[in-house]
Amino acid sequence: MKVQTGNACDAETNGTGWFLGFSDWTLNDPSGLLHVPKGEALTGLCAKWYDHPSGDDSGGSKPVSEGRTISILVSEGSAFRIQFSPSPGFPPAETHTVLLERPGAFAAWGEGVYHRWHCLSRATIFTIRWTPATAAAKDETSL
Repeated sequence: MKVQTGNACDAETNGTGWFLGFSDWTLNDPSGLLHVPKGEALTGLCAKWYDHPSGDDSGGSKPVSEGRTISILVSEGSAFRIQFSPSPGFPPAETHTVLLERPGAFAAWGEGVYHRWHCLSRATIFTIRWTPATAAAKDETSL
């Protein structure tokens, strides 16, 4: 299960602030989720900015992920929990929990991962979703 966590504020970016994309320093990410090779096309790019009220939750698990997704906490004084699992039933032994509590905190995940979330205290989350063209081409050839 590919999940990467961290904080954009703490990322070593050679002073540029770019922690996601084709820059050389994104190669330091062991999961490879934050690196997009220069010149690689993307499909299905989506961006969501959402202000979640305290107590808001996903109502259970979301559909299995496709491509890559990153959710970033942008608000102060917030707490947002995301759980990840390779199985839709979220068995405890296979569930990885991430708590986003500091602005810049993020969770990134790849394809084939189930997730659910719960807002513990009001939180604004910025989420970006995309599919690398290489993954999209692989899906098309498997049809």
